[in-house]
Amino acid sequence: MIGDHHQLPPVIKNMAFQKFSNMEQSLFTRLVRLGVPTVDLDGQGRARSSICTLYKWRYKTLDDLSHILNNEEYKRANAGFLHDYQLINVEDFKGVGESEPSPFFYQNLAEAEYIVAVYMYMRLLGYSNEKISILTTYNGQKHLIRDVVKMRCGSNPLIGWPHKITTVDKYQGQQNDFILISLVKTKAVGHIRDVRRLVVAMSRARLGLYVFGRARLFKNCFELQHTFNLLTSRPTTLQLVENETYPANRPISENVKNFKNISNMTEMAEYVSKIYLK
Repeated sequence: MIGDHHQLPPVIKNMAFQKFSNMEQSLFTRLVRLGVPTVDLDGQGRARSSICTLYKWRYKTLDDLSHILNNEEYKRANAGFLHDYQLINVEDFKGVGESEPSPFFYQNLAEAEYIVAVYMYMRLLGYSNEKISILTTYNGQKHLIRDVVKMRCGSNPLIGWPHKITTVDKYQGQQNDFILISLVKTKAVGHIRDVRRLVVAMSRARLGLYVFGRARLFKNCFELQHTFNLLTSRPTTLQLVENETYPANRPISENVKNFKNISNMTEMAEYVSKIYLK
């Protein structure tokens, strides 16, 4: 009974059921394949309209419900951020991008450190940890991010742990106000090439979505072009608005002329340290 055919299929651990009974497809997918007339989702009430553009192209007609246009929280900017969504390019750290300490256990230290630094930044501005979830596309990275949080800020009462650190697959059906995503891979696109996984990843956030990954790798993936053309139409260096606290009074439509460009993970870590020591 899992969701529509644009999202991830169920996980079937018994190979006989999966391969010979076709139980890796949802009931909805089965009906679509049989030619049964269906009604697709045509109104969404979760995300800012701008964030919704990252995945609405997968649906025939997907418009915003009225409260998306009228509620005050959707009209306010995200404190400390120039953009409501952004792809942040992450290059190698000390010559290393993705690593594979054991087979299929993919990790990326630069992305883990960067994403945790941004989480710490948000907490120092006053964001609630319950409103922030950190997602990734691989189990190895999930464990690495948890280790970095534990080491950097987990026991610090000013910061603590985010609401969840988990994989995109495990987060299907859930949402949060602010989502930070680590794409991990730097050599090949990996399993986010499955557009259904991309749709799930992009559709978890209500107010802010910040994706960390190797921009040129994912931009060149044909299956993902609709979404990554939108993501890369904005600068891929993290752009911050200084001297703001959560919640911001700045309207989302305001043109901010003075902002700070963060060029890499090390610069972000140093910037967060300065804020913390003030």
